[in-house]
Amino acid sequence: MIQSDDQMMLAQECVANLRRILLEARQVHSRQDYARMAQPILLEVQQREQEILEYLSGDLEQPVAS
Repeated sequence: MIQSDDQMMLAQECVANLRRILLEARQVHSRQDYARMAQPILLEVQQREQEILEYLSGDLEQPVAS
C-alpha cells in the first residue's frame, strides 16, 4: 500500500521498468515463451498501477502528509 508521494513515485518507476522489460522480451522470445514469462509481470504491473490510482484518488479532504 502506497502511503506517501515518494512511495508513489517509486511505484511509477517500478511500473516503467517492468514495461521496459516486457518490451525487450517481446523482441527476443517466441509468442508462447513471452506469454508464459509476461503473465506474472503483467499482473505485477496491474497491481502496482491499482495502488497508484488508489493513492492518487484517496481521501482528498484529508491533508496530504509528505
